[in-house]
Amino acid sequence: MRPRRALVTTTIALSADKFHRELVRQLQSDGYDVCVVSSPGQGLENLRRDLGVRTRELRMTREISLWADVCALAKWMRLCLAERPQLIVAATPKASLLSMMAGRATGVPRRLYSAVGLRLEGARGNRRRLLAAVERATTSAATEVVANSPSLAARYRELRLAPEHKLRQTLPASSHGVDCSHFQPGPPDPDLAQGLGLDLTRPIVGFVGRLTHDKGIQTLLDAMAELADAGSQVQLLVVGPQDEADSDDYLEKLATIGGCVVAVGAVEDIRPYFSLMDVHVLPTLREGFPNVVLEASAMEIPTVTTDATGSVDSVLSGRTGLLVRRQEPDALAKALRTLIDDPETAEQYGREARQWVAEAFRPDAVVRSLLTCPAPRSRPEEGLGTPCASS
Repeated sequence: MRPRRALVTTTIALSADKFHRELVRQLQSDGYDVCVVSSPGQGLENLRRDLGVRTRELRMTREISLWADVCALAKWMRLCLAERPQLIVAATPKASLLSMMAGRATGVPRRLYSAVGLRLEGARGNRRRLLAAVERATTSAATEVVANSPSLAARYRELRLAPEHKLRQTLPASSHGVDCSHFQPGPPDPDLAQGLGLDLTRPIVGFVGRLTHDKGIQTLLDAMAELADAGSQVQLLVVGPQDEADSDDYLEKLATIGGCVVAVGAVEDIRPYFSLMDVHVLPTLREGFPNVVLEASAMEIPTVTTDATGSVDSVLSGRTGLLVRRQEPDALAKALRTLIDDPETAEQYGREARQWVAEAFRPDAVVRSLLTCPAPRSRPEEGLGTPCASS
């Protein structure tokens, strides 16, 4: 008898490798023959080697590209017909759109869209309307839409992006939790600090993420300039990819704000860089749920972040970090100064942050909440039965 098959997909291989290993393991333990599908990348080889999972390369573009997307959709339909899966689990916008549409067209009974953020929140005008239409197409083709934070689920409801009978969320949030045995507090590496030109006797604020507008970089620049003008000796460490369209502009601006600013590109292992930080900052304008906050918290580093969708759920303000209104540099500077000037409180927040994420964000429990079939809904899709009919 042929085993049940499941397709797990992300647009790029790195995302599947970094974030969805626990998902693959749980599907395998549930008896599924799992195939991971993404654009070509080393992440697929890593998953084959480490988890013994089957993989398929299917090139997908992150941005909207009509011809490339039509070609990719045709390949997805052929793949679904060849695999005949009982389940597709999709994350990231493009892979989700294509796989959900192909799955519906070829009769895949369970199509789970793991929603991890709304790109439309950073767009305006026609682009925003286009992204909203794409999102509704994805949720329409899915049998389940699982938001990775309470505020993201609320945003879907507010914007009417998904039918209520399909929508739920992971518990308590995140798409995969955090491995607190991997991310553990540790002393800073003096050699790394010296190589970067950082002084460990002075406070270090760290940002980890893509160097782009949606991460609130301009707000961070303005807040750091305000701290420098006030005579603060704080140093800024920026770590993450610098390949966005606006990354070069922000690199130029970082070099002009004064004080010690170090910008490092993407790194293989973020943990040594976290260990250099006294405070982690994420001035983001939009998220689904920021995994980087879980990682910083697991390493006992308090976070200052914003009230943006997703990020508002990642900090217990006044316990594990501080929340400020998005795009308010004065408020961000004040919050950073609060923790920089009071290292005992910062350390207390860090300890509580690790305790919180270790208890609430265990990867096995979070992923199980993603996969667990909901109770039958009042409006199942015509002809499909309940969303989990194949489970």
